[in-house]
Amino acid sequence: MGGRGVEWQHWRRGVFGDPYLVWHDGPDFTWLLTVAGDEPEVVARMLGAGIAERDPLAAQSIATLAGDGLAPPDAEALLRAALPGASGTFKVRVAQALHVLTGDEAWAEPVVSVLADGAHWGDRIDAAMALAGFAPTPGLVDALAAAVRERHYLVRYHAANTLLRYAGRRPDISDHPTLFGLICSGNDDPEPDTEVGEQRAEAARRLSAAALSRQSVDPDRS
Repeated sequence: MGGRGVEWQHWRRGVFGDPYLVWHDGPDFTWLLTVAGDEPEVVARMLGAGIAERDPLAAQSIATLAGDGLAPPDAEALLRAALPGASGTFKVRVAQALHVLTGDEAWAEPVVSVLADGAHWGDRIDAAMALAGFAPTPGLVDALAAAVRERHYLVRYHAANTLLRYAGRRPDISDHPTLFGLICSGNDDPEPDTEVGEQRAEAARRLSAAALSRQSVDPDRS
């Protein structure tokens, strides 16, 4: 880690607090918004350093600032330059920030690529959750339905929640007993048997139908 990286880590801790708590509890952007109003040049420089370090929190910070009209002037160019070499959760956060900055729904595509091919299940969870912020399309529904059929339970869970949100339903799959039972099938078994695979596929089918019909289908009864 070079000098800018050390500076970013020091500034990050001062603005957001202990890195473990930021990871565990999620970031609180209150102080960032205050600092951005008082010292916009410092914030721009530090977030640039954070993006150079490929820190997802730097990209999340830009998205938050953009939502309040406080994004650094070069934020879009900075994020666009970072995206080609990005991966995992960092790629997800960069795409989310570009979505907020530009309003272009096409920025869902990098998120979908992580959902489909992310090297770690944690990255795929972040992608599944992030897609809730994009406008539903048949392509996004298909990508999330595929995630509902995948090995890792938590990826299935969060993909299902995003599909429920698309459908205008309560976005916690555990509130839908039949679907929840199908989602839980096999837990994280790396080689599910045919019955488990069929149960996950059925959950994906019901959720897809509800998302595409936008509220006219109850996925727990279809």
